[in-house]
Amino acid sequence: MTDAENKMSEETAYELAEGTDGNQEKLGIAELIYGTLFSPTATFRRISHDPPLFYGFIVFVAVVFLTSVVYTLVPPDISEIPSPLAGVFAQAKPLIGIAGAMFAFIGWFIQGGVLHLFAEILGGKGRAIGVLTVIALSNVPRVLVIPIQVISYFMAGSFIGSFLTVASTLIVFFWEIVLTVIGLREVHQFSTGRAVGALLIPLGLILLIIVILTIIVIGVAANLIPEV
Repeated sequence: MTDAENKMSEETAYELAEGTDGNQEKLGIAELIYGTLFSPTATFRRISHDPPLFYGFIVFVAVVFLTSVVYTLVPPDISEIPSPLAGVFAQAKPLIGIAGAMFAFIGWFIQGGVLHLFAEILGGKGRAIGVLTVIALSNVPRVLVIPIQVISYFMAGSFIGSFLTVASTLIVFFWEIVLTVIGLREVHQFSTGRAVGALLIPLGLILLIIVILTIIVIGVAANLIPEV
């Protein structure tokens, strides 16, 4: 099959999805959550032409609230932190939870804007509200870490507790990345490669900026230190 035929097939698929979507009832919150976890491609394709941003916002608020509450009530293991710092950390838990929630909302909008910008640069056809909805729904797997975090709390200091914490965190991290890539692909109606590029290019630019700033700081510090 030629590139032109591939492109026509892809466009036809999206047109069929759009036409079908108009004849289907909109997904509810429970259906969105279930579909995101177990059928992300079909779910994101179905909402791509009419993103339910309000439902996405509700889901995002619920995820942030649950994770913040659990973080406050069931903190990570700090047994190896020196006592003075551990005391300060324990007293600051509520403030850390509130600050984390605030930064989560700010990060949601910033991440949505950046991903939408690079998706458009790479030829995407979607809308910003679609990207925001995708990001909100892609956070759903974080709720699955809560039971593991509770178990790890009662197994603090043990190898199994530490292993469960690290393993579940990594699984959810990569799960979110996969969901975001699928969502970008469906919302912006382009290839998986371009969706990956829209996600990785800004990360690469951030890392490059950090490296450049680090080199500059080290260079300035070296010049300020007197020679012996």
